[in-house]
Amino acid sequence: MSNNGSHAQRNGLCVLTVCADPHAIEQVMRATLQVFAAQYVGGLTEYLNQTANLDVLQRAQTSEACVCVIDFDRDRLEAVNTANSLQQMFGSRITMIAISDHADPALILDAMRAGCHEYLVKPLKIEQLCDSLVRLQSRWASSEKALSSRGRILAFLGTRGGAGATTLAVHVATFLAQIHHSRVLLVDLHPQLGHVGLYLGLPNGRYDFAELVRNVARMDSALLDGYVTRHASGVEVLQSLDIIEIGSEAPMDDVERTLLFLRGLYDYVLFDCQRSFAGANLAIIDHADELYLIATPDVPAVRDLSRCVDRLIQCNISPGKLKVAVNRHSSQGAVTLPQIEKAIRQPISITIPNGSCELIRAMNTGTPMEPASKTEFAVQMRKWVASLVPGAASTPAPIPARSGWRAALWG
Repeated sequence: MSNNGSHAQRNGLCVLTVCADPHAIEQVMRATLQVFAAQYVGGLTEYLNQTANLDVLQRAQTSEACVCVIDFDRDRLEAVNTANSLQQMFGSRITMIAISDHADPALILDAMRAGCHEYLVKPLKIEQLCDSLVRLQSRWASSEKALSSRGRILAFLGTRGGAGATTLAVHVATFLAQIHHSRVLLVDLHPQLGHVGLYLGLPNGRYDFAELVRNVARMDSALLDGYVTRHASGVEVLQSLDIIEIGSEAPMDDVERTLLFLRGLYDYVLFDCQRSFAGANLAIIDHADELYLIATPDVPAVRDLSRCVDRLIQCNISPGKLKVAVNRHSSQGAVTLPQIEKAIRQPISITIPNGSCELIRAMNTGTPMEPASKTEFAVQMRKWVASLVPGAASTPAPIPARSGWRAALWG
């Protein structure tokens, strides 16, 4: 057994079972050797709260990755608890396969919610186990490919309610997709009752960013497709849930891995952030390439903007990534730009003209303004978006007709 353990360490892989019968263990051993060219290194004979199994768990903790096969038949609730505990212990380093005598839809759902990536019905066959392990290999390869490339993360934070952060995030996303054919993900980071989906005229989403983070260990591009909603502009959207409830904070290492995963799949990942400097919101601000602080040119907004800038600097956010965007800057009686810069001790990066009538109509109908619009708002948005695309700032790309873009995208 010691040889097997050292071999698994050299390969960075640990393969375990929990409450599996002898036949299942034998099949796991054979499949592991066949697919990974590694050996099975041990198993837990009881669920986690019934025995410590310290020797096996210590070996698993030293590995770079862990595959765990959990039998759910002895005690369904304890199996679920064990899967949850292993997920918390190992985070993204563990991949779990549930096995059972029954293909019970409710049990399958419980296993998947607990973090299991695959569900197999006993008696296990070497072929089905190998197929599952090959699928897991494909997911890992997809994840590694995603981690090797790097898209840009843009965060939008309204410094007070009604500043227009959601409106600007929606239009930056749709303009990037339609003008520059970028692959864009727009994430509504509000834990409940966010407005991104409403502004885009989308049906209520079933999954939010928190759900994505909870499942990052088994996430790949195919699974992600089931989480996002596609807008006619080409933007993929992860909405806020249309409910009021208190959610739990996700582990920060899972948030960071989610961001790395998304960077590998999209040219731009845009976050419509909540006004918070803690938890996942702060992690996203910290990892963003650019953070746009959205404010309006009035005294209350400038006061709030100044406090936000001070707080972000206290949180050790790089001042170089802070971009102040003054929305509705041509409003009558507005605080002047020099006055704002003096108050916040930061330069203003972007000014957006007041386009309230057109934008209210767009918001109420769920149809963002077209990139080809000749309004002052659209002209400035095109300039802003062009500044984000390498090589596009001096020579903006032509704006395709709406119908032509839909035809090109959807066939």
